[in-house]
Amino acid sequence: MSSFRRQSYVGKLKFAHLDAASTIKKVFVATEENVVAALNLKSGHILWRHVLEKAEQGEIQFMGGGDDDIVTVSGRNFVVVRTWDAHSGYLNSEWTVTQTSNSRLIDMKWFLLQKQLFQVVPVARSHITITAYNMSAGTRLSSHDIPAPWIAEGSRCVLAVPYLACLEAAEQEVFLHSVSLTGVDVQTKSLSAVLGETKADVTLETVGGSQPAVALATVGSPKKHVLLLKADGFTLFPQQLSVASKLCITLNEKSSIIIEALFIEGWLKLSGYETDTGMELSDLAGKSKYPTGLGEGSVAAAVCSPRKDKGRGCHILLATDDHAIALIFHPGKILWVREEALASVAAVDSLDLPVSDTDAAIEKEFDHKESEYAGFLGMFLHRLASQMLQLRALLLTILGLGEPPSAGQRAGLVRDEFGLHKMIVVASSAGKIFGIDNLSGEIIWQQRLENVKPYVDQAVGKNQVPFFVQRTARHFPSPAQCALLLKHKVTGEGVLFVFNPITGQPLADPDGLIRLGYKVKQSLLLHESNKESLRGILLLDNEDNLHVYPESTQSVVVSVAATTFIFTVDPDTGVLVGYSLALSTKQKLIASRVWEIKLTQGSQHITAAVSKNSIEKVHSQGRVLGDRSVLYKYINPNLVAVLTQGYDPVHKQFLNIYLIDAVSGSVVFSISHKRAREPVHIIHSENWLLYSYFSDKSRRTEIVTLELYEGKVQSNTTAFSSVAAPLQPIVDRQAYILPGMIESMTETITEKGITSKHILVALANGGILEIPWVFVDPRRPITVTPEMREEGVIPYMPELPMPSESIINYNQTVQRVKGIHTTPSGLESTCLVFVYGLDLFYTRVAPSKTFDLLKEDFDHFLITAVLLGLLVTSYITKKLASRKALKQAWK
Repeated sequence: MSSFRRQSYVGKLKFAHLDAASTIKKVFVATEENVVAALNLKSGHILWRHVLEKAEQGEIQFMGGGDDDIVTVSGRNFVVVRTWDAHSGYLNSEWTVTQTSNSRLIDMKWFLLQKQLFQVVPVARSHITITAYNMSAGTRLSSHDIPAPWIAEGSRCVLAVPYLACLEAAEQEVFLHSVSLTGVDVQTKSLSAVLGETKADVTLETVGGSQPAVALATVGSPKKHVLLLKADGFTLFPQQLSVASKLCITLNEKSSIIIEALFIEGWLKLSGYETDTGMELSDLAGKSKYPTGLGEGSVAAAVCSPRKDKGRGCHILLATDDHAIALIFHPGKILWVREEALASVAAVDSLDLPVSDTDAAIEKEFDHKESEYAGFLGMFLHRLASQMLQLRALLLTILGLGEPPSAGQRAGLVRDEFGLHKMIVVASSAGKIFGIDNLSGEIIWQQRLENVKPYVDQAVGKNQVPFFVQRTARHFPSPAQCALLLKHKVTGEGVLFVFNPITGQPLADPDGLIRLGYKVKQSLLLHESNKESLRGILLLDNEDNLHVYPESTQSVVVSVAATTFIFTVDPDTGVLVGYSLALSTKQKLIASRVWEIKLTQGSQHITAAVSKNSIEKVHSQGRVLGDRSVLYKYINPNLVAVLTQGYDPVHKQFLNIYLIDAVSGSVVFSISHKRAREPVHIIHSENWLLYSYFSDKSRRTEIVTLELYEGKVQSNTTAFSSVAAPLQPIVDRQAYILPGMIESMTETITEKGITSKHILVALANGGILEIPWVFVDPRRPITVTPEMREEGVIPYMPELPMPSESIINYNQTVQRVKGIHTTPSGLESTCLVFVYGLDLFYTRVAPSKTFDLLKEDFDHFLITAVLLGLLVTSYITKKLASRKALKQAWK
């Protein structure tokens, strides 16, 4: 088992609070993943973490507190207030807030003051409702309204505790209103004196920290102004700061300090100013090198304290736009960085590492055309020259004069004997890409992509990044090459990022990003490669024009055009369209429509379209029955499983499954489930389909398996054809009950497909369950006949067992799993498993045990002794036999 087990994350930062007074200094955070946690201030490691409810039900609206308790407010329509022990993370109290009937719940704001929790609800063109709650008892203390007729539907309001600051745009002027939320006072100030002419739009943002303040700027202006909010009005901060700077206010003994962070071309410039005088503090001024690959950030929290050398030391927490969290001890030291982009993985793949330098030299020896060293003599001379060069390299290495090993060789990134050492390439929805060593869990490289975003699956709302492996590391000396398909943030046009997955280096000038200039509707990786072992990417735009990258693979596209098909799915209209490339020429690639089918009507919509794994290999074409006959599998490589959901007044929610041939457009099989709803997960492999749903009727999770067979006579023994006469398969089906909620599912995969298939199920309780296929086999009968027993089929039981020994992550809980990625290793018995979500988890499974490996307790000494004994015995026996034969000859 590898040493890399689990890595835990918290997600993109939303609220933060620094505690520098306790013995173990902490950073309290609340994130967009609905997580509240405490981090160690020195190392950044998680001290404790709680994962709240999913989606809007657990969305954190506020986090605050002191040194002993942390308060969180979560939920939209059903608001829950919780207090946590700051040291242990234990839940101290929990109570709910009565649901308000106001329609503008998105504008609801919360703050904590003097151990009272305040709720602020603005009502357009009317008033602001402020409600106070007792934190210990959860009871309502008071509620009052403050008239605010200037609040419009699109008003820009920010909370600067204990004030609510709002902008009002009049015909010729812009006014700033400051509402005291603990009283009834309203201060109004015209911004013409601060900003001058205010014809342009004005931006308003709160300045977090210990003193209420807001920052104002005119759109297009290089400077912004800071207004300090007080009971007697507004105070303008004397200094004008850069509009790009990030601000935070922190206490310094008896006064307050404004911390300014400015990112300039790979440098982080930090400054500190006294809030009263505006004087810049020299001991807080400095510039430090900003880590490469880290995005620009905002100051989430800051705390300053006096140092022994009579200066000041400030801990500044940064939340970057690529979801990272960094802590800086000013002046000039970055203590730690947490790459929280790994909590939002959108695409993942595992790739083989390159061979070692020694093996590469051997491969290079044979990497020549036959004509160069034709004949026995030429090959012999080439071998002598190669061995002389290897001897020279050995002598130079011994003397210390040889070439240094490559970077991959130094880092240990070389292919091992059994193919267990791989590079895991992860693309996050934050536009960041990571290369992770699967054995150590170490981030080897990272790349941050600017002005791009992932595609969004309209059916389920998940981020998706198509990942293409164009060339692996097996084709020495050509480097491995991968490509990611993303979308431009502004234009929405397709963008390709081409890179080396082993080193992370871009392979296209200047930064690896290729602007396609059109919106991509569908993409496909070719199954054939060109002379450079590079596989092309087919791209279908919104106008049904076909493109290929790189253009050098166009000849390959033309050669396989007659057998290449593409299909598209529109989740909203429920229309599937199939395209053929048969009309393509060397001058132009053409995608012509050959079929179209509409699967939905009314409230129905498509939620998933799942094809088979492109690297899957089917070892056996049939299944041997108990009577020694063979039941041949229906193995259609073009089969796609399409899942639709809808609602009707009688059966409420229903679920339909269609098996469609993507070449001909024919519906091979369909099935419907009444009163079935999300979450739905589906696996499509070989000749079977497995999917799960939640049954509204029985209030439980059910799993359905389908197996397709041709019968006892195989229609075509050489290759499957979708254009031949359609064959109606025999479908075996069965349903099972799983006593748990499913987060994600996938199947194991091995190099040759000989090993038995197991189903990996991520459960909501954090466990990863491994289910052998024999338990979900649709041919399980209620009563087992002798023939069935001979076949190895077990009796049918509706409920699937969940033994604790089948949980492959043991006590390493994996929260909020978004997907499970499986990849084959060099061993046929072993499958590599990478689970991603809020946590990352890696392990290996052997569905049929490690039949191709010696056991760890194998007695090497005993087998060696036995072999030596046999050799000695055979030699002695040979001598004795020859002596006996000689004596008999002399008789």
